[in-house]
Amino acid sequence: MDLILNVDWKIVIAVLFGLAIWAYILAGYGTFFSFVKSGEILLVEEGKSFYKLIPNIPGYGVLGSKIVLCDEKNAKIKKPKSFLGIFWVGFFPLRKIHKYDFSWDKAVSKEEAGREEKKGGKIEETGFAGVILSHRSETVNSIRHKNSYPVIVKEVELAGQFKIDIFFNVIFETVDPVFAVFILNGNWFSLSTSAFRGIISDFVRGMELRKKEEEKKELAVSASAKKEEEQRFFEDLPKETAFNDFVIENAQIISDASGVTPFKVIYRDYAVSGSDASKKAAEALKIAELEALAAKARGKGKGDEIREEKTGEAEGIKAIKAAQAEGLEKTLSAAKKHEQGGDVMIAQEYSDAIRNYGGSTIIFGASNVSPMIPIDNKKEKKRKEGETNE
Repeated sequence: MDLILNVDWKIVIAVLFGLAIWAYILAGYGTFFSFVKSGEILLVEEGKSFYKLIPNIPGYGVLGSKIVLCDEKNAKIKKPKSFLGIFWVGFFPLRKIHKYDFSWDKAVSKEEAGREEKKGGKIEETGFAGVILSHRSETVNSIRHKNSYPVIVKEVELAGQFKIDIFFNVIFETVDPVFAVFILNGNWFSLSTSAFRGIISDFVRGMELRKKEEEKKELAVSASAKKEEEQRFFEDLPKETAFNDFVIENAQIISDASGVTPFKVIYRDYAVSGSDASKKAAEALKIAELEALAAKARGKGKGDEIREEKTGEAEGIKAIKAAQAEGLEKTLSAAKKHEQGGDVMIAQEYSDAIRNYGGSTIIFGASNVSPMIPIDNKKEKKRKEGETNE
């Protein structure tokens, strides 16, 4: 008792205060101690192996290698403790904060693009108005629990081999940081977005872009039948919920591949895939449909109606061909500049001809390989009769 009374408490307080100052300083360097930003997770390594997780996520704790919502009934969940926002890491250099290279995408404006380049970002123009992607890489020492990233799913194939690009914002939630960082070496973003693209492609594959005017009829049908009808046409989808619901239903695919899971999927926009010529052709087709419908409305009799509709279709076809011609001119120009350019064009013509030709036999010349493909003769006969009648 006398010993306690004889202690100089001023010295004790001074020592403790000094230790707190040193802990604060060392925490800034991640040595012995560390600060952890709210919503982030530190991974501590021992040697080159994983040792422990330090999350600073209100309401969440650690169960094994997973980040889980705290449950008072589950005594196995470890809740991280800190003193004045300072977390204990371990004895340095035996235990230290794990650092790794991480690559991600960020949607930026034109004004922000220059600043992103100065930070080392690679700028990519997209087919979406006002949307520019910055691809960044950096050495980091934590992983975020939740964060939003832009994801563009390119060349999603609808019915008739019509392709579109779809732009999303996806909020990913980290559920297994050890797998995402240690096992995958921090490459979880590319793996999660790749799995996400596969799910989206499966969802929309085979849909038609939009209904034709004659199909736009309001029918009194059940909710399930209405949903099935909506999912036949991309533009009729309730996109704010349909994509999110489908991805969440299949979230385990993304989680198993990357250690993160989609928390929320936000649809932003879609655009026609491909070259400028392809986009112009698609737009021309849309305009042609509108012109044909307008012509129909103006027609007074059945004959006028048909004639006006065909005129609208013809104008649309002219617009499409003009766009295709522009694309062909660019292709020829590019082919002249390369030794194998001609072979590439021939290969392209093979696929186009096989898809579109209606004759009895296709023979390709001017190449090392000249395939001959037999076609149904009945189809050829009908085609010739049609030409004669016209």
